[in-house]
Order: sequence, then structure tokens, then C-alpha cells
Amino acid sequence: MENIFFKNKNKNKWIWIVLGVSAILVRVLFSFSPELTERIYSRGIFVGIRCLLDYTLGWMPFPVVFVFIIGLVVFIFYKIRNLMRTHQSILHSITRVGFSLVSFLFGLVFFFLVMWGYNYGRLPLEKTMGLNPQPLSMEELKTELDFNTQEVTAARRIIPNVSDESIKAEYLSDDLENEIREIVEALLEDLDYPTAGSVRGRMLQPKGILLRFSTAGVYFPWSGESNIDAGLHPIQKPFTLAHEFAHGYGFTDEGTCNFLAYLACIKSDNEFFQYSGYLSYWRYLASSYRRYDRANYKTYFDSLPKGMIADLYAIDANSDKYPDILPELRNAAYDTYLKTQGIKEGMKNYSRIVILAKVWREKKSGE
Repeated sequence: MENIFFKNKNKNKWIWIVLGVSAILVRVLFSFSPELTERIYSRGIFVGIRCLLDYTLGWMPFPVVFVFIIGLVVFIFYKIRNLMRTHQSILHSITRVGFSLVSFLFGLVFFFLVMWGYNYGRLPLEKTMGLNPQPLSMEELKTELDFNTQEVTAARRIIPNVSDESIKAEYLSDDLENEIREIVEALLEDLDYPTAGSVRGRMLQPKGILLRFSTAGVYFPWSGESNIDAGLHPIQKPFTLAHEFAHGYGFTDEGTCNFLAYLACIKSDNEFFQYSGYLSYWRYLASSYRRYDRANYKTYFDSLPKGMIADLYAIDANSDKYPDILPELRNAAYDTYLKTQGIKEGMKNYSRIVILAKVWREKKSGE
């Protein structure tokens, strides 16, 4: 067994294992000092990585995530072929392949942390913004929902040529990527965060490639790209792309990225982007309210303006085109991943936008 692990040709495998373990130890050390992480990595090293990725891989005319997946398939095929060609014992072959797999995984961990993952240890956004978010009571949640419903209604009304029918894709321009990037960068600059580079925002095809796994978008750290599913309803695309751009500029917390996407959209001069932000926030509020008071939620929903109801039904109908594949497994896996990165709420972290948006508005109205 010793020969398997310590042959000269396995030297590179050990290097990746050592690098992966070292990167994990640095992540642990960073977790003790968010201020240090913010200064050295998030506003330092990561800014350089951001530029390097955007002005190399960012120039590719297609999503690099597909290159990664194809490369992974080729790698696995190559390893299996080599395994079948050897005439050594099954135990020896399994051990050798297992060692290669462990080395590969530690290599992925190393690049994940160095290229983006250390941002998990940075200062929370609410601290830099001077916010003090607190859980909402049922009464506060209902008040927030009522207030936001008025905002959604007003935002929809000012969209040019809007009717009581569901909004279609004609309100999305062909330059959505650049337009959304600009409003996210403007927001971050206003909040005194660096926006070096030019994060790519890709529309992944075929439609439903992410939605079938209960995912609207994903940031891919190994290429630095923000990706959203091309099958999303038009109303969802501005908010979702802004969310993924927030990840691209170094924010890891899902609730924080939702909050930044909300702010970027509602502060935009584009009426449709504003509506996308307000309605996306409304859906998080409504989901929380429905969990606590399902009976009254139905009555509340039926009292909404016709156009708003039409949009909500259209979003649900569009999602139904792409039924989930193994949703329980996906949710459990991602929930575990978030918790291992220090996000105690796991999947519930997405709804953190509710307490952040409320305390932000209250602070703004008091200034």
C-alpha cells in the first residue's frame, strides 16, 4: 500500500492535498478576524483575482462552466479507461483511483477558497452599513407586507403601456447583462465597496438547466461567472441576475445578495427593474406570511390588484414547466454546504432579505 501513495508520479497528487488542507486552515484562521479578511482578501487579493478572471475567461463567448463540466467528464472517462487497462488487483486499482479523486477534490477546494470562498469570512454587510437587523414579529411582518404591496402596485403602474395582463419579455433589453451590472456596480460604489473587473452574467441554456434543481442562478467561483437560467420568467431575470452579480463582487451570504439585488433594482432608473426588485421582495415576504397564517393569506392574495396577481400566476406557471429533479436531495446538500461555510440558517438565509430591507428602510426614513 505504501508504494501506491508514495511513488514519484503521485507527488503532484500530494501537492494538491497539501494545498487544499492549507487553504482550509487559512479559512479557519480568517474566521477569527472578519476585519482582517475584509482588508487583506475581500478588498485586496480578491480584487486582483476579479480582474484576472474578467479580462481572461470573461472574454470567452460562451459560459466557461460548460468547459469545466466537459473537462470533468473527460477526466473521469480517462481515469476509468486507465483503470480498466491495468491488470493489477481490484483493491490496488480502487485505492489508486480513490487517491486521485481525493487529490482532485482538494484541488477544487483550494481554488474555490482562493478564488472566492474566503469572502465567507468577511465583515457582514449590515455592520458596514450600520444596520441592526432583528427578527420580525407576526404583526411587523404583516405591516411590512402591506407596505411593500403598495410599493409593488405603484412600481407596476408606472411601467409604460402596462395592462392587467401578465408582463411579457418585451420589457427586457438585449443588453440586460451590462445594464444590470451597471446598477449593481453603482450601488456597491455608493456603499464604498470595490467593483474592479467586469463580472460576466451568462444566460445558461437549455432553459430549465438550473430550474430543475430548484435554482434560478449560480455563481461559478472557478471561472468567476454569474449565471442565471435562461428559462426564468422575464420579471425574475433582473433581480436574479443582480443577485448573482453581488456574488461575483465578493458577497457570499444569500440573504445579503438578495438585499443588494433588491436595492440595486429599486434604485435603478429603469421602471421594469424597479418592479422586478419590489415584486421579488414581496414574494419573500408573502412566503413568510403564508407559513404563519395560511388561511388569511388566501384572502389577502385575492385582494391584490389584477395585474399583480396575473404576474404572480405567470411566474408560477413558468416554474411549473421545469419540475424539480430530486429537490429534497438538492435542498439537503445545499443547506449543509451553507452551514459548513458559517451560515447557520442554511437555506433559510435567502429570506434574510426581509429583516435587512425593513431595518434599512427604517434607518433611511430616520435620516
